[in-house]
Amino acid sequence: MPHIQTALGPIDAADLGFTLSHEHAGLRLPLTRHYYPWLDPLDVQREGSIRELREAKAGGVDAIIELSTPDLGRDAALLAEISRASGVHMVVATGLWRDLPTALDTMNPDEIADIFVREIEQGIDDTGIRAGVIKVANDAEGVTARGERVLRAASRAARRTNTPISTHHWAPLEVGRRQWEIFDDEGVPPHLVCIGHSADSADVDYLEDLLKAGVYVSMDRYPGVPPQPEWRDRNRTVEALLDRGWAHQLMLGHDYARDYRKPPTPVQEQHYLFLTKTALPAMRADGVPQATIDVMMRDVPRRFLSVEPPAG
Repeated sequence: MPHIQTALGPIDAADLGFTLSHEHAGLRLPLTRHYYPWLDPLDVQREGSIRELREAKAGGVDAIIELSTPDLGRDAALLAEISRASGVHMVVATGLWRDLPTALDTMNPDEIADIFVREIEQGIDDTGIRAGVIKVANDAEGVTARGERVLRAASRAARRTNTPISTHHWAPLEVGRRQWEIFDDEGVPPHLVCIGHSADSADVDYLEDLLKAGVYVSMDRYPGVPPQPEWRDRNRTVEALLDRGWAHQLMLGHDYARDYRKPPTPVQEQHYLFLTKTALPAMRADGVPQATIDVMMRDVPRRFLSVEPPAG
């Protein structure tokens, strides 16, 4: 059985369990974390994340794909603490989000790829925690020249290390098409790619075009915040894709992130359990079999992180 890298070391892929496809935990501000720590209290974030992930574990969540990057305030040592205390497996990310360091302007894709490879093969910072996924992001601005350089770097790191890539993308403008074009141009096998935030689109034909390319798709950002689709619309889109036979390439998540210095918003009150408590029961009520839900919540994340092609 393949192994999957987590914050606490490699685990057997069979032990991954019920997995959320796109989440954040222990999130800290990238600048204040190092230079103004009194503005970003570590204990508050640690205790809040542990509390909510313990509740998630008790509610049936076994693992999260934690997609915080350095420009999102990733703290690998903190994630390991939270994982150990909560019992939830965390797959930690290398890569970059949208706030690209200006230092990268002088680096070519191969040089940026070297950074990602080091975090995959040797570990993040001095923690020894090895990344199990590469995160990249392109939003409403599309794939800019800087963004393309990062996509090509991620592609080369993925090919060198056989590590999967998970994206943030602006689904209303179909930015995933351009992401996949670049990955494909770089020779990345489609099963190493997951196009994230795809449930922000209700265009089933667009999403099916991505799936036909052979990539995985993360239907996340549940429960949805207007003007983006709310959770019932997201469910309808997932169910339409299930009707077309795509369960074996779909996984679900929330893109949950929380500043524990502030009270939760109504959207945050079910934190990592909205799918379990609300969206998935509604799918079952609509006639989606439990076996199909298990494919999306267990089998597909395991295959993606194990760099296995879809089962279908």
